Amino acid sequence: MKRYRCRGTIAVFLSLISTLFLSLLCTLTESARVQGAESVASSALDMGIFSVMGEYEKEMLERFNVFFLDGAYGTGEFDIRKAEMRLKNMMEYTAEPDKGLPLSFSMNLFPMEIEQCRIDKYALATDENGGVFYAQAVANQKAGLAADVINKVLDSQNKAAQQEKASKEYEQSDKEIGKRMDELEAEKEAVEESERQAALEDKKGQQDGAFIPIDEADKIQVENPLDEIKKIKKLGLLGLVLKDPSAVSEKSVVKKEMVSHRETEKGNLQLQGIKRDLISDGIFQEYLLDNFPGITGGGREGSLDYQLEYILVGKDNDVDNLKSVVNRLLLMREGANFAYAMGNASMREAALALAVLLVGAIPIPGLVTATKAALLLAWAYGESLIDVRILLAGGKVPLLKDESSWRLSLENLAHLTQVLEEAGSGTGKGLAYKDYLRLLLAVGDKKEYPMRALDMIEGQMRKRAATAEFHADYCIAGIRAEAQFYIKPVFLRITSAFTGTSKRGIEYGTAGAMTYLAGG
Repeated sequence: MKRYRCRGTIAVFLSLISTLFLSLLCTLTESARVQGAESVASSALDMGIFSVMGEYEKEMLERFNVFFLDGAYGTGEFDIRKAEMRLKNMMEYTAEPDKGLPLSFSMNLFPMEIEQCRIDKYALATDENGGVFYAQAVANQKAGLAADVINKVLDSQNKAAQQEKASKEYEQSDKEIGKRMDELEAEKEAVEESERQAALEDKKGQQDGAFIPIDEADKIQVENPLDEIKKIKKLGLLGLVLKDPSAVSEKSVVKKEMVSHRETEKGNLQLQGIKRDLISDGIFQEYLLDNFPGITGGGREGSLDYQLEYILVGKDNDVDNLKSVVNRLLLMREGANFAYAMGNASMREAALALAVLLVGAIPIPGLVTATKAALLLAWAYGESLIDVRILLAGGKVPLLKDESSWRLSLENLAHLTQVLEEAGSGTGKGLAYKDYLRLLLAVGDKKEYPMRALDMIEGQMRKRAATAEFHADYCIAGIRAEAQFYIKPVFLRITSAFTGTSKRGIEYGTAGAMTYLAGG
């Protein structure tokens, strides 16, 4: 029987087998390519986020050593979609390498399209009552400080606590002794009035009318410095401690328009690493002292001149801020000076001797002791006025006085106004005005400092034409973004030509985040 054999069967068989192997090879290659494309897509998002965050406000970095992205991009209107558009534009250069090129002869093994890109979370400088700004300022300041900064911060905190304790003790003593003196003065006046009435009656009984009471004739006339201190306390404090009160800045602000008081934008990204403790507070206070001017510092520019004083006090004008700081500084010096006076035997003896002369022979128990204490308080007050005047003139005053650094004698206490006029030189040893501000900041309302500092930053930034529309609550500190990619097929197109299978691409989603805060 004759057999017939179909020609080409082996070729057909090999073709089918080759098609299957080619499909398998293309599928495996496509799988590997897709993995690479997903990596490229993730990198595109990460590089896009990095590029967007790299457009930080350079003026903020140069002047205040903090990184923030202007979410309004100089327009004065915050809209996170502006950052989203920038992000997508940056991502396209990685996802589409040929973007912007008129001609390209390279083969792109990872063709893809960005279907969606959005920033779903972001953090702003004003979030957590300025905590985001606070954390970055602390981190950056800490990086530039010496190794022994922690010891210095703790030492300042301890000194501030001691001074605050002394100030409170002085305040309490002043109130108690003042109250006691008022009571004793009332008794003294009653006794003196009684003696005058008795003298008048005795005088009427004299025939020659030449009777003179012995106590009035023999009474020694002594200047009472307490009367002078009472008059001084009624005067304007700035006029006493400043050489030229007319040179005080009269700048003011509208508080409801400041970032610390107006309705602000709110972020929704929770950052890690925002920690407030004793050491962080101390480092932040160093940041404030390094970056904002006070009355004795130069380079004033912004909505207020006395910016450290504003951060400490928070009033809406330079005059009131300065008055409040001077009052706090005066009280701090009064506490330290009164403690020294009470511990100095020669000063106590001098005060006692003068108290005896002032009281005379009036038989009121406790009057001499109370007058002595009042004299020591007044003496400390007078010395403190001199201290503050020296500090505001750029001089230095030791935190704790000794015999060589005490300037005011008890004899000159009654002429304090003249002494003050001669004591305004910026000399001396000890701590400067800025050092005392460090102590005041350590015992002030610390939770208010970050937002008040942002008030001053905003005021300074708006003085420049390039940043005239600056808003502190538009400053972005970190973002989290999501992106959806369509990865186009490459090798599957080859198999689809033979097998007729689908050549549809793959949808791929990824997310990324970045903040300026280390560990955030």
